[in-house]
Amino acid sequence: MELCGVFVVWWHNFRLVERAAHMSSYLFAFFDTILHSFGYSNLAFLITAKVANEDVSQRHKKEIMEFGDSSPMLTPLATLALPNLYCFAGFLKEAINGKGIAQVYDTLTLQILLCGALILINLPLYQALYLRKDKGKIPATVAFKSMAFAVVACTCFKFSY
Repeated sequence: MELCGVFVVWWHNFRLVERAAHMSSYLFAFFDTILHSFGYSNLAFLITAKVANEDVSQRHKKEIMEFGDSSPMLTPLATLALPNLYCFAGFLKEAINGKGIAQVYDTLTLQILLCGALILINLPLYQALYLRKDKGKIPATVAFKSMAFAVVACTCFKFSY
């Protein structure tokens, strides 16, 4: 495997797989600990069959990430990724309609660069939320829940300052 291929594999793992596992596992571990302390937790490990059809294998060959099933891990992942997109859209709105791009860029340079980098990292997630039409996209229920949570979080943050 050449160096570029190794970098591409690392980039895909960094972007979503490891990030999704860490964010969702900490969140679910927290809730499980709270529920366990009150005596309500009865989580169990179930082995499920992994069936790959032709559509899934074609997306895998094209290096397109698979999100098709409604997993509880997708909601916090999408919820944490969406405020970056909303903030970047707010920057563009302010630059176009407000003060002008030069003045906004002078005051928020680091924030814009960080937000842009996070958007690039989460690009497959945004594609699965908004652009994809195949069966590997994020289900609409998960997309609407995560958008609602992100809008509520952004609104609360905006009015708290």
